Amino acid sequence: MSVQNAITEAYQSAKNYPDLVLKLISAGVLSYTVDVATSSILYRFGDGVTLLHAGAIKPRTITETFNSELTIQAIRDNQQGKTTYPEFMQGIANAGVRFYEATLNGTNKRVDYIGFGGNYEEAIPV
Repeated sequence: MSVQNAITEAYQSAKNYPDLVLKLISAGVLSYTVDVATSSILYRFGDGVTLLHAGAIKPRTITETFNSELTIQAIRDNQQGKTTYPEFMQGIANAGVRFYEATLNGTNKRVDYIGFGGNYEEAIPV
């Protein structure tokens, strides 16, 4: 199975985000960055190998000022199944998140949500 197919299968079969993380790690992903405006994702693997998945959406407008409370609310709503992934992405765009970086290797697995003037770090429970 190709890396691209393994990533696609991970998203299709994951029960929740921690399960997705485990599947991406199994596929060799060390970290990835999501551009919130375009939904483009840059996956990073060992030895400097990368894979770019271009978003196929009309670009979102990102609020110019980062709001950590709105960011946290969008994350919690998605974790609790109250929103779909596209709704989550719009929520963090409204909160001023320009991109987020998921670090899947090492002992401090986390997602860093970054916008103009601020950021928020969320631990990944795996």
